[in-house]
Amino acid sequence: MPREEAFVGVVFENSGEANQVPLADLIDALTRFLDHFGTKALVGETFLATIGSGDGHARLARLLEACNYRDNPNGFFSELLALLGKAEGTTAIAVNGITMPSRLLVALLEVLLPGDKFVSVKTVDQLEKLTNIRVPEAERADMQQVMETYPVRLSMHTIRQMRVSSNVAYQYLPFVEELDSVGHTNTWIGQFHQGLLEQMYANRVIFLLNMSCPVYCRFCFRKHKESRNETNPTVADVRKAVDHVRRSPAVKEIVITGGDPFMNRANMAAAIDGLMEVDHVQTLRLATRSIAYYPPLFLAEDGAYLTYLKRKNLELQERGKRMEVATHFIHPDEISPQSLSIITELVQSGIAVYVQTPFLNNCNDTGPELVQLFSLLRGAGAELHYIYIPCSPIHGNSVYWSPISKGLAVGHYLRAHLSDRVIPRICTATPIGKMDWHTSGWAVEPVADNEDFIWIRSPYTPDYFKSFAPLADKLSNMRVNAEGTIDIQYMAKTGDAGLFLGSRPPRTEGDRPPLIENTAALVPDILADQRTRMSIVSTGVSSISRLHETRVAVEAETPTGDLAYIRDNERITDVVIASQKDAVDELFHITRIVRALQDMPHVNAVRLRSLRFAYHPGTFTPAVIDCMGSLNRLSIVTPLRLEIETQFLRAEEIQPAHARIVRRLNNRGITVYGNTPLLGGVNDTPDSINALAYGYRQAGIEFHHLYLAGQPLQTSWNAQHPVDLYDVVDIATRVRREGSGREIPRYVIGTGLGEVDFGLTSAVTGEGEDLSVTLAPYDLAYYKGMNPAFTWPANVSTDDDGKPVVPVTGLKKSTSFALS
Repeated sequence: MPREEAFVGVVFENSGEANQVPLADLIDALTRFLDHFGTKALVGETFLATIGSGDGHARLARLLEACNYRDNPNGFFSELLALLGKAEGTTAIAVNGITMPSRLLVALLEVLLPGDKFVSVKTVDQLEKLTNIRVPEAERADMQQVMETYPVRLSMHTIRQMRVSSNVAYQYLPFVEELDSVGHTNTWIGQFHQGLLEQMYANRVIFLLNMSCPVYCRFCFRKHKESRNETNPTVADVRKAVDHVRRSPAVKEIVITGGDPFMNRANMAAAIDGLMEVDHVQTLRLATRSIAYYPPLFLAEDGAYLTYLKRKNLELQERGKRMEVATHFIHPDEISPQSLSIITELVQSGIAVYVQTPFLNNCNDTGPELVQLFSLLRGAGAELHYIYIPCSPIHGNSVYWSPISKGLAVGHYLRAHLSDRVIPRICTATPIGKMDWHTSGWAVEPVADNEDFIWIRSPYTPDYFKSFAPLADKLSNMRVNAEGTIDIQYMAKTGDAGLFLGSRPPRTEGDRPPLIENTAALVPDILADQRTRMSIVSTGVSSISRLHETRVAVEAETPTGDLAYIRDNERITDVVIASQKDAVDELFHITRIVRALQDMPHVNAVRLRSLRFAYHPGTFTPAVIDCMGSLNRLSIVTPLRLEIETQFLRAEEIQPAHARIVRRLNNRGITVYGNTPLLGGVNDTPDSINALAYGYRQAGIEFHHLYLAGQPLQTSWNAQHPVDLYDVVDIATRVRREGSGREIPRYVIGTGLGEVDFGLTSAVTGEGEDLSVTLAPYDLAYYKGMNPAFTWPANVSTDDDGKPVVPVTGLKKSTSFALS
């Protein structure tokens, strides 16, 4: 006679729901989770130490023993489900002092609360039942008013996450403070609107294909009921918008968004198929947050939507165009295995995925959680694009707002503790367009008689808008400054009066000499030696240089035994392989190093420096690309991502052959990024760098760093041809104003003690060419954490906060303004 199947009961305390589930299903779900996802990155160091290594069964046995339930899974799950029945996301869940990771709990909730639907929540009672929360009686009327003003929609995926993470619930649960009327109804003004088409920038437009989402974020700038309930456009409307783009040759990129455009397949197909045939359109950027909060949209029907996107991307590639997917992630608790798998599958198919992160007060505003978030996303293949500071100043959003100073301080933390390839650009979306802090814009001064607003210097000019939004320069909240760019009023607090930099004086110098005609004479020096000879601390290994807490440079012929330095330093996530020879000539040794690094789970990226890629692209043969592709391991667990680092000086160096090779590498999931040294008289003008940024974008190369100082070629060249910091701000202004947001580099100063962001994580002091740079992210403890014997070099001083002040050559200041 078969043994009766055992069940475990759960009662959800606030919702009143009860359920009985087979014990075998719970054991199976937990075993599979521990087997596949029991890594430090996904469950944390402490829990990993509890479960140890081995398969899921061995790990489950150790977990049961640690929780005082050896050989008693029924008792363990009975206690755990009792705790889950009380869970509303506000407290950690622990058994015998062992805190359960949120992703593990979500895996169990997939058994307890199955399903992939999304639900429009209309009443407080319905909200309580779905989320297992209890709304106080005194707040119920206000909460109902909130829900009627700002619609609520949740997916089962988010409901499960919300029950075990307050940081997820914070993003989607309505709250009575939303009745606060402070803020705007809309954050855009004066731009062009026609049907489903919106235009804020001269070179790109927005298609709003669907007005709703499967989940509604409480901080969304389209959160009002009027936006959520708008009638969806039709396929005929999409075709009209395509016709408008066809008549607008300046438009190069289309952002396809909503709502979530993926919810309207007919409109999505009409947009992609129509825009594919418009010659001057180069990039389609498909925006969705469903990767984070509703992954079934992509995974249903055996991944039918992913298959569709991959097919359309190939069709676009045949026409010399590209597809990208933009998404939002806020906090590491919302990273799910499903989300990571979607990103990886897209990137491995040649579709770039880039992430934008709103900065939310009391959620992701301290630094460590962003390091964890961005590291997980990078391992799956994503590019990290923006952090938006502050959160959008919309009605009902005030709880999410934080001062500008807090966001900039987090930028310091990220520069110190995160790989440079994962640091997003820190920007603010003003009513007339985005600006990047302390390069293309800054806080000028408070708005007189209105303490809620500040003046922000933007990169835009009145003439810029005339071709598509002629009313934009006639609005009362704008003024034209002495430089000729627009200052715009913005609702925010700086948090630090020192952030008000005032207005930049107009340039007083006369015409500058023309740039040199070509860069061919510089190429031999560029290719002669690609090694990194600087190390911020001693590593004890001559062929390994420490560039950062997270990054080392390794010569390809480094003996395998010497890689123990990397194995024993778990903060190292990135290994740059840079040798005297080019990467394509060192693939035998590179393969050996990569195989060794695959056994070091803390390393998630290998970056091959290849300057021959720029000047001899034919060396990237199919065999070379196949070898590199075999070394690339994008993965949910223990990823080891392969990237190619190269360098161009000017746009004319980028040829069609580069685009073809990049496309082949992208289709193997390999990203190519470029670092460019700014050289006086070579490329240090807005025209030159703007053209280069556009060239990088056309070729599919990520423009990573524009180095202002510190690169080997700059050391000799710029000593005789210094770069004026006034030009740097002009360059950043032009690239932001006239380029795609995806073309913008990070403006970086390299020093013997590491890299810093111009203006953002550094301060340049001095006069003329006698300059020093303060490295704001670092202090003595930072370097001693990598080498306890470290002492300051003789030429380094420190400021009152203990930050190193380092001499910098090859730059000059021509005004007293902080950034010039």
